[in-house]
Amino acid sequence: MIEEIIGRIFKPNVERLKAKWDVEGLIKALSHRDYKVRAKAAEALGDLKAKEAVDALIRALKDESPEVRKAAVYALGRIGDERAIKPLVEALKDESLDVRFEVAKALKELGYKKVAELPKILSEALNVSKNEAFKILEDIRSGKFDFLRR
Repeated sequence: MIEEIIGRIFKPNVERLKAKWDVEGLIKALSHRDYKVRAKAAEALGDLKAKEAVDALIRALKDESPEVRKAAVYALGRIGDERAIKPLVEALKDESLDVRFEVAKALKELGYKKVAELPKILSEALNVSKNEAFKILEDIRSGKFDFLRR
């Protein structure tokens, strides 16, 4: 309990945690009160491609800070775990355009590991027809993200 309180008060050194490959410490940093620490921790987890952080990063997609949500999306794209696909598609509805652009890039980076399911997931998440979902996927593949501005 005291360790948790101290950890939330004092800023963790994210760069040192990353250099030591301290994934557990970086996951803890995702709950720090300072959004900058949370964002840096998410980015570091992505750079380390820490699969054990996927669940924590998925939770970070709901963070109050758009910077943290964007960093979590970046990290999930770098890690490339299939568990992140549906939450990432859901994040295409994020209020922040920056987050939505990062989601599109992450989905492209994931390489459509669940390509057969992705149109259905996208259709349901965005409440569009499957034909529209296929068009959106084609736009993402070709690097066109105009659909995010709708």
